Amino acid sequence: MAYAEIIKEAKELSEESSQEVLDFILFLKAKEKKSVTERKSNLLKGGLKYMADDFDETPDCFKEYM
Repeated sequence: MAYAEIIKEAKELSEESSQEVLDFILFLKAKEKKSVTERKSNLLKGGLKYMADDFDETPDCFKEYM
């Protein structure tokens, strides 16, 4: 990685531009972290209102395939 080059170029920037570079670096880190850790779980938590008593039973129309 070209860390030395990044630092060299950043030192030549104005204070305002340096802040923008820092903001962009933090944005990239947050984006990378989000893509790695983003998991969708418990999507139905609290949303399932009713489940039929015979939910696990095989429907009659499929019994011939069992």
